Amino acid sequence: MSDWRAVTSHAEPHRTPTDSVLESCTLQALAEELDDSAPAISFLSTYLSMLPGRILRISTGLCLHDADASMDAVLSLRISSAMVGAVETENRCRAIENMIREHHFDSAVLALPALQNSTERWFVAGPQLLAKAHESLRQGPGH
Repeated sequence: MSDWRAVTSHAEPHRTPTDSVLESCTLQALAEELDDSAPAISFLSTYLSMLPGRILRISTGLCLHDADASMDAVLSLRISSAMVGAVETENRCRAIENMIREHHFDSAVLALPALQNSTERWFVAGPQLLAKAHESLRQGPGH
């Protein structure tokens, strides 16, 4: 199941992420905190490349009803999503996190396709998102 399509086979049809999905001010704040836009762009690139593996880890943990593995995977994705400004993905992770805490694995499995859809849109639009982020950070204050 290393193929991205196998992981997201139950996801909704994909749409391209819009500017409203990516809070560019979040990535801008990260760049300013690091005093350099290059690490922020690198973090976004790594985030995008790791999406398929993270979804696979979440899916596997949920299907096995493994609370520790599921929680570890969903927290990792939620936190990194917050750091890049992927608000929809962050919110979907938070909802699944709450379901795991309450041991509602069946509900979490049902919520998984929406999370898969969200991350697949990010993954597919990755090159465009990176280009927009690079341009935005270059034009930001002090750049």
